[in-house]
Amino acid sequence: MAYRPQVIDHLVRPRYVGELDSPDGFGESGDAACGDIAHFSVRVAGNVVEEARYKVYGCAVCIAAASALAEKVNGEHLLDAARISKQDLEDTLGGPLPDGKEHALTLVLDALHKAFEDYLNQDAEALLGDGYQGRGRDSASKSVVAAMSGGVDSAVTALLLKEAGYDVAAVTFRLHDGEKGSRSCCSPDTVLFARDTAHRMGLPHFTLNLKELFNRRVMKDFVGSYEAGQTPNPCVACNAHVKFYAAAFLADRLGFEHVATGHYARVAEGPSLARPVDESKDQTYVLWPMPKELLARTVFPLGEYRKTEVRKIAEDRGLAVAYTPESQDICFIPDGNYRKFVRKSIDAEPGEIVDGGGKVLGRHAGVVDFTIGQRRGIGVSAPTPLYVTDVRPRTNQVVVGRRRDLEVREVLVGGMNWFLDPEESCSVQVRYNSSPVPCEIENAGDGRWVARLEEPVVGVAPGQSAVFYTADGERVVGGGVVARGAERDAVAGNGSAI
Repeated sequence: MAYRPQVIDHLVRPRYVGELDSPDGFGESGDAACGDIAHFSVRVAGNVVEEARYKVYGCAVCIAAASALAEKVNGEHLLDAARISKQDLEDTLGGPLPDGKEHALTLVLDALHKAFEDYLNQDAEALLGDGYQGRGRDSASKSVVAAMSGGVDSAVTALLLKEAGYDVAAVTFRLHDGEKGSRSCCSPDTVLFARDTAHRMGLPHFTLNLKELFNRRVMKDFVGSYEAGQTPNPCVACNAHVKFYAAAFLADRLGFEHVATGHYARVAEGPSLARPVDESKDQTYVLWPMPKELLARTVFPLGEYRKTEVRKIAEDRGLAVAYTPESQDICFIPDGNYRKFVRKSIDAEPGEIVDGGGKVLGRHAGVVDFTIGQRRGIGVSAPTPLYVTDVRPRTNQVVVGRRRDLEVREVLVGGMNWFLDPEESCSVQVRYNSSPVPCEIENAGDGRWVARLEEPVVGVAPGQSAVFYTADGERVVGGGVVARGAERDAVAGNGSAI
């Protein structure tokens, strides 16, 4: 196997080999099974990589690649160091590596980026409190941290911002322990893919480890909600407590002003949320918890495009993500079996299945297996279809009835976040894929509001989001969480409440 002179040079005269004492960040990549392991330790001050050292246990090409990378990053600004790509390293080493050795570039870059990740997470404790409020500076600044999940939407978001003249830094979040080989967002392979995508655009890429925060504010909330007989929306919880705060945290660390995601939405005057051009992809429903201070810093480039146009842009620019499938609804449950996931964390107790009058119709294995509006898998046969009309954790009962028993005309909503005057509320949307229903609202006190609907809605459950829209249906007035209010009227058709 013949090595290029540049590779031999780094083998004969390795640069910056060793390990720093008390580094600001440490990263390791590889494993003994593959035979190659790379360590990087860094010291950073004022967003400058003052020192970077490496240790490699493995093949000669990995050693040369680590030496070349350490030489390139020492003394560089953090943004420039995070921009170095596999192609940059390959050029430094004189051209394409020998067949079977290309993994060396990925290995050493991953170790360096994990060191940066470790460094950034040293000061990320603020994210584990009540949410990072962010500082912000100049709203006219064209600098932005763009969240990149490895999919087409986030990649095109970063690309459009770059083409619009923004100084863009990409970030990918490690939210949970995704399976290796999985392409769900934040899995290990997706992080590598997102980094490579950013580097091919010439963008610096960072990773933030948010597993503790995501577990506490999203996954535990998800399990606890089902245990309490509620129906959670983890995407809402993630937007409320994780993604936007984390992006703002990194933006402030880098001296950037804006944050951006690949959501289909628009920022309107106020600021407030507005529906996107492509209403079939509208995601304003899951964005209602955003604080106005963060919304004022946010850019949603895809709000002006249709999904077909986004894929066409990716295809025309030669992005590898052009044909990636749509992301999963629940990223931390790749098989879609939420019951199995919930049961891993709690011991569900069997109980009774009853009708609206309290008559016992059967038994169930745990209330966590049921949500209001559910029809399949109830375990009770009847001459007419039965639906879950209520879940009562205190008595461990699941109530079933007819479809019309699910109808409600009043919805109690709490935990409000308002963008506009509540009096502008003219309709409410209570599920992600449902249409808004005309309503009138009334302040119920204690921070809660009652929405009185012009027509009955089926299957409204505590824990779901209720999002209010203006008269033209285009802007979000505010949103909250459906609360458990009065018991449903046992007499069908009387306009029950929840």
